[in-house]
Amino acid sequence: MDEKTLTDKLAESERLQAILERQIRETVKTLAESEEKLRLEIAARKHAEEELVKARAELELRIDQRTAALAAEIAERRRAEDEAVRGQAWLQSLIHTTQDALVSIDRRGCVVLFNPAAERIFGYSAEEIAGRKVNDLMAEPYGSEHDEYIARYERTREPRAIGRIRTVMAKRKNGETFPIELSVTEIEVDEDVHYAAFIRDISEKVTLQAQLVESERMAAIGMTAAKIGHELANPLNGMSLTVQLLEQRLARQPNTLADRQVAATVKRLKDEISRLNLLAGEFRTISRKEKYDFRPTSLARIIEDVISLQAAHFAGRKIEIKSLVPSDLPSIRIDEDKIKQALLNLLKNAVEAMLSGGKISIEAFSTGDAIVLEISDTGTGIPIDVDAFEPFTTTKKSGTGLGLVVVRQIVTAHSGKISYRSQPGEGTTFRIDLPVK
Repeated sequence: MDEKTLTDKLAESERLQAILERQIRETVKTLAESEEKLRLEIAARKHAEEELVKARAELELRIDQRTAALAAEIAERRRAEDEAVRGQAWLQSLIHTTQDALVSIDRRGCVVLFNPAAERIFGYSAEEIAGRKVNDLMAEPYGSEHDEYIARYERTREPRAIGRIRTVMAKRKNGETFPIELSVTEIEVDEDVHYAAFIRDISEKVTLQAQLVESERMAAIGMTAAKIGHELANPLNGMSLTVQLLEQRLARQPNTLADRQVAATVKRLKDEISRLNLLAGEFRTISRKEKYDFRPTSLARIIEDVISLQAAHFAGRKIEIKSLVPSDLPSIRIDEDKIKQALLNLLKNAVEAMLSGGKISIEAFSTGDAIVLEISDTGTGIPIDVDAFEPFTTTKKSGTGLGLVVVRQIVTAHSGKISYRSQPGEGTTFRIDLPVK
């Protein structure tokens, strides 16, 4: 091989070596760049993973917090719902157990709520009154004025009954009117149910107040009567003795016309003294605080005794008596003597109301919580404008007007009630209700 060829090969070898070294340097550089890039990518991925872990932790924390808040919200809502359910149950219980009537109406005045107390007080069931006008529960003039009142209030918003407690008259299903305390409120949260009324039956309260007033009045009358009776007693005794002496003297005188006229005058005087003595006795009766001996007694037997006692008197006055008293009538705790006195007074009044004879009916029956006694006659009746129980009020020429006062005192002392119904010209019925104790 010649030197030139060797030189060429050596130059080629050096060139190739230079190329190889350059390629190696480039490869190393590329590898270094790749390694740096990989390192940066690894660092970036690691940072991203760390950020991801941090974000996951924050997310889990937020989820835990939100879950806890949601759980608390659910628990609070459930508690509120439970309280609402309990409150609704309590309200329903209150509505159903309160002794006051609760009536709600819509804008048209129709009943939409009628609690059990309202059913008891008015006599309607909730089903039969629902949808009917509330006017059916009102006595006049309130019933006919109600619609106009509602219309005026809706138009002017000027309340006259709303927000106040008023005493008015209401009407039961059977037509009976009775006093109530009425409190009306407007319900603004319900579009359908617009007004609610709380109603209290004050019949017993009014009756007790009337009884108290009557008791005070009777006490005053009693005191006055006692004074009058006391003032009358001594003069009447003296007059009675004088009349007796006159009768004895006249009895020894010849039976002349003048003596007969004087005797007739003395008899009239004696009769008037007897009447005044009777009046003084009744004065003492109503002024005296009586003692009562209450014992279980058969009212049927007492009625039978009174009829037997008065049988001859009834026959002499052409009075027919009819007794409709069952023998198995329950015994009640009464004062036998006082009840006999009351019956005798009522029968005496009945007889005196039938001057030409007539018929007396005595009927007794049990209502479960009371024994009812009714005494009816076919007499002249009691005028409509007369209160038979008013002291000193009488339709008889010789009456004192105190007999029925005494009867009512006796019945009241037995915690009973007495009333009457009468038709002038046709007769009168007195009714006594005696509670079964």
